[in-house]
Amino acid sequence: MRIRLCILVTFFLFPVFLLAQQSESIKGSFYNKENKVRIYLDLSGDNLIVPGYEFLGKTKGYMCGDIYGMWLLTSSKIDNGKVVLRFSNDSGSDSQSILFTQQSDSVFLYEALDGNVVKKVVKRKLVKIPSKMLFNKQ
Repeated sequence: MRIRLCILVTFFLFPVFLLAQQSESIKGSFYNKENKVRIYLDLSGDNLIVPGYEFLGKTKGYMCGDIYGMWLLTSSKIDNGKVVLRFSNDSGSDSQSILFTQQSDSVFLYEALDGNVVKKVVKRKLVKIPSKMLFNKQ
């Protein structure tokens, strides 16, 4: 009976433990130097305040930098070590889902899903940022 209970607890609690560990590792500031884009994440809870948007309360993340506007994290999903993040811009007119995959201890791969809508201003024109970028954890 004890062995069955141990096996049962292992199969049901171990995935919960792994999920908690994954969300903890996706916490901090991530920076792409080439495009000057920064992502702030804390998937363990609503702990971040977006500068200039304090009236919205705390969130799990946001993206800013050399991009047009502020992008707020609206949802996140962890599945088999991969994280799907959904951002919406500050006006709510555009949203972008990205796959954020850990490549090493401090390097994460950003891949835009379903096309890329995040843009930056180049010579007074809006230009899409790359759909794949490497981010370093700061």
